[in-house]
Amino acid sequence: MPNKNKPLSFTLFDLERAIAQKNHNLYEKLIIELLDFMDQTTNLESVYSTDSAGNITCIRQGLVPLHNKMTFHEKQDIYSRLAATITAYLSDIHHTPNDSIFVHFIIFKNYIAKIFYLSCYANMDHILFNRDLVDGNFGLKLKAEQDIKYFYTCLTLNTDIEFDARQLANALPYFGMYWYLGMLYGFHHPYNKRIESNFNKIFDAHPVIKDMEFDSTAAELAASPWMLCSYLDRNDRHEMKVSINKAMEKWLSKQIDTSLEKQIAKYITETSQVKHIVVLSEKYDSKHAMYRSFHKPIMELKKHYQVTLVTAPEAYDEISAKDFDNIIEIKDTAENISQIISKIVKLKPDLIFYPSLGMAKWTIPLCNLRLAKYQMMTYGHPSSAFSNFIDFGATSGFQKGPDYQNFMMEQLVITGPDTFMTRVHDYIPPVIKKNNNNTVKIAVNSSIMKITPRFLNLCILLKQHSSVPIKFHFFLIKSNTAFEKSIYNKLGSHSVIHSPQPYNDYMQDLSNCNLSLGTFPFGGSNSNIDLVLLGIPKLVYTECSDLASYTDIATLKRLNLPDILFSSTEAEFLTNAIYLIHDSVERERISDILKGIDLDAVFFKEREDHQDRMLLDAINYFVDNKAINY
Repeated sequence: MPNKNKPLSFTLFDLERAIAQKNHNLYEKLIIELLDFMDQTTNLESVYSTDSAGNITCIRQGLVPLHNKMTFHEKQDIYSRLAATITAYLSDIHHTPNDSIFVHFIIFKNYIAKIFYLSCYANMDHILFNRDLVDGNFGLKLKAEQDIKYFYTCLTLNTDIEFDARQLANALPYFGMYWYLGMLYGFHHPYNKRIESNFNKIFDAHPVIKDMEFDSTAAELAASPWMLCSYLDRNDRHEMKVSINKAMEKWLSKQIDTSLEKQIAKYITETSQVKHIVVLSEKYDSKHAMYRSFHKPIMELKKHYQVTLVTAPEAYDEISAKDFDNIIEIKDTAENISQIISKIVKLKPDLIFYPSLGMAKWTIPLCNLRLAKYQMMTYGHPSSAFSNFIDFGATSGFQKGPDYQNFMMEQLVITGPDTFMTRVHDYIPPVIKKNNNNTVKIAVNSSIMKITPRFLNLCILLKQHSSVPIKFHFFLIKSNTAFEKSIYNKLGSHSVIHSPQPYNDYMQDLSNCNLSLGTFPFGGSNSNIDLVLLGIPKLVYTECSDLASYTDIATLKRLNLPDILFSSTEAEFLTNAIYLIHDSVERERISDILKGIDLDAVFFKEREDHQDRMLLDAINYFVDNKAINY
């Protein structure tokens, strides 16, 4: 696995010189290193930090001379220069890349597409024109297999070219599989309507995945759309998981030999009660949201069972390690999935527990395999796995009434109406500064995947209908200059993009906001706790389309807040937002209510009742048929 902390060995100038001198071998070596670097860090920019004394330090080196202190227009110039080298390379009719180079370009398509989106080119259509593969109206002129490979390489979601996704996926099965999955790999947000439309065209063809013959590379590529489909603003969003699971099952059947199958069958048959729980965890370091959510329930499990953690070494730390009796380290890859399976089989688990599914490359294949008599998940990303091999899912904090089971494939076990979190380690309450101007600062402290076009359209309407100055403050988990461009195009000077920061610094900046808007259809969880800690009112809209659409309600309804914060329609959400933007007195009143709540009792306190027994109660209910008092 590439080292995430390893800097690039070259600069933009080296790429430009290599292509100018037609040193194709060198250029190919450098561009592959660049793509691998982006796959590890997602961002090409060097990160510089300035301390209180004005000293500048390089926190992370990217592609020199690109860095985070540049203006947006300066960054665009650099991206245009980088895109120009790729254009020159792929347009050269006297050089044909080998298949390995084509595959790199195809599977990392969205990273390259982002470079072109940020450049003066917008997309890669012009390269196809340069190679005489499209005419002046961008009609296709493909004649040979090599032409199709170039088409796979240069077709981005921002294209103006009409295409048939299913036909392309099947045109050259091996390359077509990588092309289709590459178009979905790492897709977090549609930067414009054309990208949104083309992405939906790709998504609609998802049944084609069921017939694909996965290899380890395809399995890793598929992990991204498997996870990210949960955030889409589509009623059929989870059908993508069904298609991917089918292909995963076929691939996994070839990864396990007869001997291993017999070992699994033997200990599953011998399991009469749960004694040993194996936790297959994607992220569990003490500063991660997963630890905040599951530390207390897992500690309760440890009182009753032997609990073993299986995870990648970078996914836990010394603090979180204390939650387990034993720890088995693996690599976050699907390439050695047989080795991972062998390590799990040696543990002879009675029950396998997935705290989350979707953030790692190895867990999604494994959740499509029977490795224990009982297999359980929780909803770190509130949606079903839609796998035949997950028996039940546990959660808490959801009110009685809605038919939540309707959204799930596995049996859903809700253990109670309350959820309890763990405070962020070393959290220091910020010094809240008084807002000395009349600009209303609106926080959107949500991951990019949850910020849908429909949500942004509502922000545009608020900008148009506010008679007081407003500014939308977006707090990012990861830097994304393309998202910054998209937001600027939609909201202009009414937006501020905050770069990722340590938790205390993030909370300090968040504390300066007056109001927050909840995303939809996928709501928030830990982000709600952050706002409540700071006394910031949050408007939410729950459209009841998935378990994830209830998460805001599940957290905030426990606080007995004014009804104006809770909307059942987009129109009501818009109306309530406009009202609170213009009524500072009411905002302050709600803020005072939040600040007066004993949050330790509501969210954090170690208690003597059963609410920190969420996992234990769910296991008792499903395995031992013990009733839950809910």
